[in-house]
Amino acid sequence: MKKLLPILLVAISMAGCQDDTITALNETIFVKNNGADMPVYVRGNGASKCFVILVHGGPGGNGLEYSNGESQDILEEKFAFAYWDQRGQGMAQGHYTQSDITIGQMANDLKAVVLTMKKHYGSDSKIFVLGHSWGGTLGTAFMINDSNRVLIDGWIEADGAHDIPKLNVEAIKMFRSISAEQIAEGNNVAKWQEISDWALAVDTNAITSDEGGEINSKAYEAEQMLLDDGILESGDESFAPLTGPTNMLTSWLMGNYTSGVIHDEVEASSMTDALHLIDVPCLFLWGKYDFVVPPQLGKDGFNKVSSADKELVIFQYSGHSPMVNEPELFAAEIIEFINRNK
Repeated sequence: MKKLLPILLVAISMAGCQDDTITALNETIFVKNNGADMPVYVRGNGASKCFVILVHGGPGGNGLEYSNGESQDILEEKFAFAYWDQRGQGMAQGHYTQSDITIGQMANDLKAVVLTMKKHYGSDSKIFVLGHSWGGTLGTAFMINDSNRVLIDGWIEADGAHDIPKLNVEAIKMFRSISAEQIAEGNNVAKWQEISDWALAVDTNAITSDEGGEINSKAYEAEQMLLDDGILESGDESFAPLTGPTNMLTSWLMGNYTSGVIHDEVEASSMTDALHLIDVPCLFLWGKYDFVVPPQLGKDGFNKVSSADKELVIFQYSGHSPMVNEPELFAAEIIEFINRNK
């Protein structure tokens, strides 16, 4: 991997008051790093001096898609959230080549975001990082670097994909076991039988890239069936508005391009063996019925990190997004964790 260029931190475009006595923050900071110009939308309780950097899913998502919903309404009353658009995603801009779209570079971008937040809001600010789905991949890449961990006060991984090859194997195991359970219960028998037959035919010792894509697609299909049958909580289905800082078409086009560029690296990404390097407080939040990123990855994270303060929470009525299925419980766990470690 090419040597990363020195970090250049620039905070421009301030849309809100910076007085620490003001509770409600609503401002945008731009972080420049190695050719990328990335917006960070800061919302919530600035007076708390606790900031949670949201590492969105994808690759191909955007930060503000996580800003709506009941869980965020609760959390932003307590703390400030920094919704970061990653390199080549959301409304991020810049001048760089495909060789600059890597997990390592994006982890370095996250470091730039952390340093900018501390510079802008004060070195005494408490910084927590929350990664969901692909954000778990990127967040873990950040966390296993010694010089990065010392900058933050805690790591929250929500259904994070820190090991894609293992994810695929565990997903096939889930398809096989849950389909058998659902067929026995008489739920969507024909569809579950189709998934069961497919999963039984997959060789877990040699899962191809195409099969990996199929696993991801069937994961969402399975979750929807569980939702239809009332096994998952319907929860909060709020979506980011179509108007505002994020142009959804631009975000989608950029995200698709970036996802394609980084696809092979992501599919081969496996960081389970490096989790022991993480020694900061950790909170692992997982949906019991997450086929996209199975709970076994959360269990591995909990068991392998070296943190003295660590916790694993499995949400019994959730799939890949417990912040949607069980928003109040999701928010409560984060509040307790941050209050314990701030």
